[in-house]
Amino acid sequence: MVLETTQVPTILQEILNKKKTHKIRSCKRLVPLNAPNLEQIFVIAEIKRASPSAGEIGKILNPNALAELYLQGGAGAISVLCERDYFCGDLEDLKAVKSAHSSACVLRKDFITEVAQIKEAYDFGADMVLLIAAVFLDESNGGFARLLELYNACKMWNLTPLIEVHNAFEVEFIAPLNASLIGINSRNLHTFSIDKIKAYNLLELIKHNNPNSKVIFESALNCSFDGFVVGNLGFDGILCGSYLVRSQKPKEALIALKKAVQKGKVSGGLFYKNAFKLLDSALGLIKICGITNAKDAQMCAKALCALKQKGIEQVGALGFILEPKSPRFVEDLEGILNALKEYPNVLKIAVLKDDVAQMQRALELYQMGSIDALQLHGVKSQSFGGVDLREADFAYYAVVNVESKKDLEDVNLENLPSPFVLLDSKSALGGGSGERIDSKVLESLKLQYLCVAGGVGIENLNALKQMGAKMLDINSSIEECAGKKDSNKLQALMSQLKNYL
Repeated sequence: MVLETTQVPTILQEILNKKKTHKIRSCKRLVPLNAPNLEQIFVIAEIKRASPSAGEIGKILNPNALAELYLQGGAGAISVLCERDYFCGDLEDLKAVKSAHSSACVLRKDFITEVAQIKEAYDFGADMVLLIAAVFLDESNGGFARLLELYNACKMWNLTPLIEVHNAFEVEFIAPLNASLIGINSRNLHTFSIDKIKAYNLLELIKHNNPNSKVIFESALNCSFDGFVVGNLGFDGILCGSYLVRSQKPKEALIALKKAVQKGKVSGGLFYKNAFKLLDSALGLIKICGITNAKDAQMCAKALCALKQKGIEQVGALGFILEPKSPRFVEDLEGILNALKEYPNVLKIAVLKDDVAQMQRALELYQMGSIDALQLHGVKSQSFGGVDLREADFAYYAVVNVESKKDLEDVNLENLPSPFVLLDSKSALGGGSGERIDSKVLESLKLQYLCVAGGVGIENLNALKQMGAKMLDINSSIEECAGKKDSNKLQALMSQLKNYL
């Protein structure tokens, strides 16, 4: 692969330009070196006062005390942000933390471009150093040759380099390093915007290029559930700052977050690993909902198999409604799931409303491995079916009923822990009515991953794809009557969907 260098723009360039005005500082190291333990879930807890995107995050008058809470909470390393102008950090913070906790592993989190800064990091007590691949795509910062030089300097001083990437281009760029520890940052350092799904999908590429590397996830970890998702995808650890700094009980928050990563890692499951790839594909994630009988289930599963995409194990999803009042309520779900055993590459989704009994049944099915995820219909807050979604240890995504842009503002999508949100129309049924969300409303939302339900069919398929829809939830448009799928309508829709493969 031929790699082209690019001029580093915007916020990252501003930070680097300012960094060049600071002189290298001297200090005498009086503390031991401690290598990170990468043989278990590796959690890096960060001391971070501010950022360009969030402004002030926390005062942190005593970084040593915060570091102590992190260590009590099971942190494998302490990250200390040392950049002064945009993050309000300092090397003195690193020195103080390492001096107070000499047996801890401490990371210098900074924007490193010069070899002298590696020696500086060693002198002030660092055990690890962050090297950001995006910086070296610009030849004015030395290109790959400089990155390699810095990597080797870390090794010379027995410091562990953490190589940070943000996209597939950078993954290919760093591949020759054969780095032992790689971090995927979901925050774009040029714009400081977040795209967690693209970041999640980089893991497989890294494992292909560097199979022996340990890979951690960085940024946008805002609750325990985020840790579950990261672990479930197969990451080896996390780097978390803002969430812990803002927490009134950082020790307890870190314990819960680490347990969630561990739970996700051992629980397995196909949903997120495939759903995120499908959402990032040309076709997107196709789900056929309202399955009520084994014959329809097999017919729809077979149709989905014709949409197989290269590199993605699963082909799409079938949805089963657990709401008894729905005309598509599924009575013999176990029988249907048994009939689907010959279609292991079709995801099975339980669809439920905000009801404790429905949630309990869905979780039982999930824990038995009978279904792959829960579709939570009509989410209005962080609590659903008696469960705090921020602490969930199962695969799910939220559905929000939308008539106008205000409906999303009322729910506040930014505070919903759901990794993506499916939008459905408002109706008396709450779903499956065939009613559509107004196209002007959808176009105005400007969502990163537009996922649409409600009247999705041949008539509006092209329009939705032109809007950038990444998930289509199909139900009534391919039915003879409520709960009974029509073979001809299904095949016609599948033929049109194949145009996007």
